[in-house]
Amino acid sequence: MKLRYAALSLLICVAASAAESSKPSPALQALNMFAGTWKCKGTQTMTGVEIPYTQTVTGKWTLDGHWLDVQVVQQKSASNPAPSNGRALMGWDAGSRTYVMAWVDNSGGYENATSLGWQGDKISWEGVVHFGAMSPRGRDIFIKASVRKIIHTLELQQDGKWVEVMNETCTR
Repeated sequence: MKLRYAALSLLICVAASAAESSKPSPALQALNMFAGTWKCKGTQTMTGVEIPYTQTVTGKWTLDGHWLDVQVVQQKSASNPAPSNGRALMGWDAGSRTYVMAWVDNSGGYENATSLGWQGDKISWEGVVHFGAMSPRGRDIFIKASVRKIIHTLELQQDGKWVEVMNETCTR
């Protein structure tokens, strides 16, 4: 009988622990800045040629609030005939106490990046960016200019130096 009560107590503890761990971490609130719809205007030089673009970025919480699903859709134009489109999932890794991001795009490129979170008005994500046969280290830097404005820069590491390949300003 005592064994049955011990097993039942253990089962209740495991179930309570699982229910508690299924709640989104409060640390995720730091990513709320990326939720909602943003209109962005910028330039990219990934191919060595400067290409101006506009894009819409939409962030929505998904999977019971554990992940922020951010969709990026560039508009096609005469100066940007092959727009980049992609998707990022941003979340929190409780084990390493870091923010995590997985990026995929319409060129077949992808990136896994991590961040320590906001340092004042700046958050930086670093990882390896894979596109084609190239896999340089990448760094996405976001600066809160205001509640309604954010500046984003993408840098790639080339010959040990960070080189800016994208710069945009986004507003709500």
